[in-house]
Amino acid sequence: MDSFHGNLYDHFKDRHYGGIFWSTLLAIIASFALGAAIGLFNLQVYFPYLLPGIGLLAATWVWRSIRQARAERQKQLRRAPLSRDELRVARSKLGNGTRSIIRPVSRAPDTDLKY
Repeated sequence: MDSFHGNLYDHFKDRHYGGIFWSTLLAIIASFALGAAIGLFNLQVYFPYLLPGIGLLAATWVWRSIRQARAERQKQLRRAPLSRDELRVARSKLGNGTRSIIRPVSRAPDTDLKY
């Protein structure tokens, strides 16, 4: 059975390495900036009181992302759309009424072969 991390990474593999790099770099810079702001303004006292709110916002963001991903997955067609020729053939078969789709096999003409 595949792990959650493996399935998550497979979406980005071979296509979105740039997106992974920039999002990771942005997360690291944001965490450094947040840590510097907390230390600079002596917010260590208030930070534990902010944690439930930050956790609630993060959980809401994750929940919304999951819902959007599910909605996008359901929008995708399970099969590719038919080409013009395939649509024409399908419509002609529907228009035939009760005629059989299977036609009799043509036979080779009888010949007098001497063995």
